[in-house]
Amino acid sequence: MAVNDRSPAVHDTRKRIHDAGLTLFNARGYTGTSVRELADACGLTPGAIYNHYASKEALLFAIVDRVHDEADAVLSETLRTAGAEPAVQLHALAAAFTAFHIARPRETRVANRDYIYLPDGERDSIVRRRRRVRALFADVLRAGERDGSFSFGELGSADAVQAASMAILNMVVLVAEWFDPAGPRSAQATAALHGRLALRIARAQEPRSSSAA
Repeated sequence: MAVNDRSPAVHDTRKRIHDAGLTLFNARGYTGTSVRELADACGLTPGAIYNHYASKEALLFAIVDRVHDEADAVLSETLRTAGAEPAVQLHALAAAFTAFHIARPRETRVANRDYIYLPDGERDSIVRRRRRVRALFADVLRAGERDGSFSFGELGSADAVQAASMAILNMVVLVAEWFDPAGPRSAQATAALHGRLALRIARAQEPRSSSAA
């Protein structure tokens, strides 16, 4: 059955399904959530779900793709405003991406964990986007190595930059799993700390403009 995508009612229903999918996928995992459970959470029939999303996989892709759109926008704007110094760029990127994950724990958890269940074409699209994020961090690390801001040579590994970029990203991504808003460190302080830790991984001195929070 065709639906009018421009109808406010259709938009509202799609949002309800999207939000229910996000909540259930976060709590139970993609594979642990059935279409019947999605429908019940929205007060719809399973058939009504398919009027808005062709499949459960299509709903997962909509959720994951949106998260990556938002992440790309944050990283692009952060890099644009960080200036030309690699150390400042790295601190800013790690801090901003940490703040992004803290602000969206459900969304980032589902995107980072469940994208592997997407059909081949959609999964490949997300993998390419994730690789571009890793390449962005690696490019900043290489720029810092060239200008002397960062040091990897003494580590004795040809892939030290790739390893460092993965270490930084893993630190950033996993914050969504453990950060507690009621804990001793605020979101802002945690983001700033991750910025400084990224510089430590790159064996760099903290830039003057990135004071401790």
